[in-house]
Amino acid sequence: MQFQKENIKDNILAAARQEFWENGFEKASIRNITCAARTSKSNVYNYFSDKDALFAAVVEPTLSEIESGFEKLRAQNPETSAETYSMTAQENVITKIMEFVFRHDADLKLLLLRSSGSSIADFKSRVTEALADILEDWISHAAPSKGIPEFFIRTVAGFYIGAIEQMLAEGITKEQAAGHFDVFLKFVYGGWNTVFNKE
Repeated sequence: MQFQKENIKDNILAAARQEFWENGFEKASIRNITCAARTSKSNVYNYFSDKDALFAAVVEPTLSEIESGFEKLRAQNPETSAETYSMTAQENVITKIMEFVFRHDADLKLLLLRSSGSSIADFKSRVTEALADILEDWISHAAPSKGIPEFFIRTVAGFYIGAIEQMLAEGITKEQAAGHFDVFLKFVYGGWNTVFNKE
C-alpha cells in the first residue's frame, strides 16, 4: 500500500515538472497535472497544499544540492590564497559547476526561466547573493589586503549566474559548452589573476 502511495506522489511530481516546464508556473494547470499523473485533484492536494507547494517540491532536491554545494565551496575558502590560486584550481571549480548544471538542467531551467509567480520567483537574485557572499569570503582569504568593492563582487556573481541562465535559455548542450570552456576559463582566471595582481 505504501508503495502505491509513493508511486502516486512520484507520478504527480513527474507530471508537474513537465507541466511547469511547458507552461511556466503561472499558467500551469493542476487539472493538466492530474490528467497526466492519472490521479484526482484531491489526491494532489493530499500531498501538496497548493500549486506553489507542488512547484517547490519539484525543485527541492536541486535547491538542497545547491545549498550543500555552496557550503562545500565556502569550506574550501580558508585554504585559498593569491599565491595558491592557479589555472588548475579555477578549472576544477568551473568543471564541478558545469557538471552540476548539466546534471540538474531541467530544474535549473524551471528555477531561472519558468518560476515567475511562484514563491521561488526570486531564485536568480537569491542564488546570486549567496554566490557573492561566498566570493567575498573567498577574496577575504585569497587577497585580504586588496579591498575589492562589494559592488564588484556582486557584479561578478551576477555574471556567473547570468552566463548559466543564458546557456540554459539557448539550449546549449554539454558538448557545445565544452567548446566554450577554455575561453571562459581563461577569461575568469585572467580576471582574478589581474585583480590579485599576480605576476
